[in-house]
Amino acid sequence: MYRGVELAYSNRSQIGSGEETASAAALTDSEGVSDAEAGGSKDGEASGGSEEPSRDGLTLVKEAVGAMLNDKRILLVGAVQALFEGAMYIFVLQWPPALKAALGATVAVPFGKIFSCFMVCCMLGSTAFSALTRGGVAPVDTMAGMLAMATLSMGAATTLGVGGSLVPLIAAFFAFEACVGMYFPLIGTLRSQYLPDEYRGVIMNLFGIPLNLIVVGVFLSIGKLGIKGALSVSTGALAIAAVAQMLLRQAVRQEAPSQPSDA
Repeated sequence: MYRGVELAYSNRSQIGSGEETASAAALTDSEGVSDAEAGGSKDGEASGGSEEPSRDGLTLVKEAVGAMLNDKRILLVGAVQALFEGAMYIFVLQWPPALKAALGATVAVPFGKIFSCFMVCCMLGSTAFSALTRGGVAPVDTMAGMLAMATLSMGAATTLGVGGSLVPLIAAFFAFEACVGMYFPLIGTLRSQYLPDEYRGVIMNLFGIPLNLIVVGVFLSIGKLGIKGALSVSTGALAIAAVAQMLLRQAVRQEAPSQPSDA
């Protein structure tokens, strides 16, 4: 959703007069050539005229995939990100019809007030993350607990709330939004710890492929799944993400004793 808006503005910004675009491209190319020539002459003087060829996009992707395959922690972080965000996007588009179904067609749903409460829950979740971090709790442990809570809350919304009482449904949604507030600082911390800086952008784009497959697959089948089926898929994705996080936690703990001896 947000990526589509970002791409639209990006494409719009690229549409302008042909003369401005051509002149800007010519200026950029001329500056790039002059910089490359200056850099090449300096490098040639320093290294005897040998230059290291620049890597193209395909080579960079291959190296990023190789880094992912050589370090299972990267794959586990990617699995957590794709599964949780896939579940989150399903929730974003299913909570309004779920609340309408719980309240009935004749009752007007106060979407604005509910969304404001969601944002408060997100803030409480991020505040809880800060408090746990100051208390010395490792991010891998916090993430494991958060994913367990997210799985339980979404499962409760699916089994108790959809088509039933409003109170357990809205309480489960509030709990899940608190988990969302914890998730974003947590995943940012894990990415900074386990994703190599050189390939981070490429790897994050690769993580987006299974994320998009989950969301698109659910909404292509929404007629058959319905609200309860879609939230059930979200619950399953969160459960698998929790398993992946437990494996990451185990891998980190196994490698921790060997770090002092290597130093």
